[in-house]
Amino acid sequence: MKAIRVYKDNAEIIDMEIEKPRRNEVLVETKACGICMSEVYMFTGKLPGGRVAGHEGVGVIAALGEDVVGVDIGDRVTTLGGPAFAEYYKTSIHNIEKIPSYVNDEDIVYWISEPLACVVNAIKGSKLKAGDDVCVIGCGYMGLLIIQALPKSILGELIAVDIREDRLRLAEKFGADHILDARKADIVSEVHRILGGYVDVVIEASGAKGTIHTATELLRPGGKLILFGWHVEDEIVPTSLWHTKGLVILNTSPAFSLDFNRDFHDAVKLLKKGVFDQSLLITHRFHYTEAQKAFKIALEKPEGFIKAVITF
Repeated sequence: MKAIRVYKDNAEIIDMEIEKPRRNEVLVETKACGICMSEVYMFTGKLPGGRVAGHEGVGVIAALGEDVVGVDIGDRVTTLGGPAFAEYYKTSIHNIEKIPSYVNDEDIVYWISEPLACVVNAIKGSKLKAGDDVCVIGCGYMGLLIIQALPKSILGELIAVDIREDRLRLAEKFGADHILDARKADIVSEVHRILGGYVDVVIEASGAKGTIHTATELLRPGGKLILFGWHVEDEIVPTSLWHTKGLVILNTSPAFSLDFNRDFHDAVKLLKKGVFDQSLLITHRFHYTEAQKAFKIALEKPEGFIKAVITF
């Protein structure tokens, strides 16, 4: 089979042997796999590369290992696991969910679910309370998924912050009460104007340098800072202000989850209910033979870009 090995400045097509599924595993014929920022960081050299990656796969079951029940060859599935930047990949039977029959083949890319599990984990971990005023900093793919999933009917005001107008308009479409362009406004002053004070919760979903400081300034004493975005390069953070404000700091990465597999299955429940809608978020599709181009676009993020997937 063909697979994609990612390392600094290169997404290389290589040949690999197809592995047989073991007990309680399935072999999936890949139809699409999303490009995660962690893999973009492999492409830039910020994270170690040199391997086949991909963990946001959807596809069709091609073979069953021993003791697998509840699914059949030919079923379309969304999965955890991988590596899915390949024509075939294995995963545990516990890491799959069937894609409903009403979804056409062209739209199964919208059932990529691992990122949604990350969002479910973050919302569970945030322990939001009725009436909380919430600010989401960063309205890229993950930030917009968070805005889709937040329980807006119980929140106070929901404020979205980004540096791109197209993303802010999507945040508004998905339920943000206020949108703020960080290039055009002093975010802290604008939030104070809107609320007459500070916010209860900030979800930092950008991973950009400096946003942790802005998030800290926005929070009320005793407020909650949710570090959702991956700050892949170490930063100096305002620990003194965290102390004097008595802030709660939560790092809601997948490792924070008590049961990430459960988060995955819960995310698919929400996808089936329409809580998540990725039709406006997956903006770019590339055949695996265009992997190099795909990673460059995912790195550069041109106007209108939200999320790229590689198809097989």
